[in-house]
Amino acid sequence: MMIAKYFLPTCYIKHYKDLDLNQLESRGIKIFIVDVDNTLISHEVHELDNEAISFIQAIKKHHMIPVIVSNNVKERVSEVAKQGQCDYFSFALKPLKRKYKAILRKYNCKSSEVCVIGDQLITDVLGGNRMKFITILQDPISNKDNTSGKVTRFIETMIFNYLEKKNKWRKQQYYDNL
Repeated sequence: MMIAKYFLPTCYIKHYKDLDLNQLESRGIKIFIVDVDNTLISHEVHELDNEAISFIQAIKKHHMIPVIVSNNVKERVSEVAKQGQCDYFSFALKPLKRKYKAILRKYNCKSSEVCVIGDQLITDVLGGNRMKFITILQDPISNKDNTSGKVTRFIETMIFNYLEKKNKWRKQQYYDNL
């Protein structure tokens, strides 16, 4: 089923704190791509909380390089990345491949050495699956979305419903296919 190939994540979790970073490290993950809005923080918040900073530090302790990748503007993304002391790519135009390919070149790694976490099927999972990365879908940390988020959530709901009807997906039935 073509739609499942592009929209089913490798893992589906409630929150990034539920991730087993040891497992990702043992799989040879070198680059850990992290979305910002509704993954690390809600879109109306401008500073990382202690939990988000600890998560980024934990990625580093597991010998992976955290890279913030967001469709948001440079001013927002650079500030978040500065707080997390990590590299970033803003206005990424996810799910397009351009920024992901730039990451592979910059860090001289293969697709099998990259994972991506985010809260949206349309941007994070689709983009990561197209690149053959390990994809991790997290429930959004806030029910509030910016304007573009509202559009993608509407489309995402249709995809979720289709996958559920085909018995490929159940909302809040978390899984780990690492």
